[in-house]
Amino acid sequence: MEKAERDRILSSMSQEESDAYRQILQEVRAEAKALPGEQIARRKQVLGPRLESLQGNVKLALTATAARDQTGPNEGETPPDFNLKRMGSEEKVSLSSFRGKRPVGLIFGSYT
Repeated sequence: MEKAERDRILSSMSQEESDAYRQILQEVRAEAKALPGEQIARRKQVLGPRLESLQGNVKLALTATAARDQTGPNEGETPPDFNLKRMGSEEKVSLSSFRGKRPVGLIFGSYT
């Protein structure tokens, strides 16, 4: 699902639906932390049965969130190489240019 479609679903939710979405998401994330294994797989395991009883925008929004979470690299996987422009400069730097030189921390997020 594309970001624009996720945004459309989330913005069309009523306050009640939005509250339910956030509550379920918090519960799923809390329950998933207690399970062994990789984070995304744990969330899918906890969320799956809940989706069956939901309908409408809440179900669509949770499905979209789960799909979004699966798009990034998993824990322990080598991230894809990419180039970014340095702040205040036109110079670009690639992730692969740091290979074997020093540790690099990557934070992937979705800010909508």
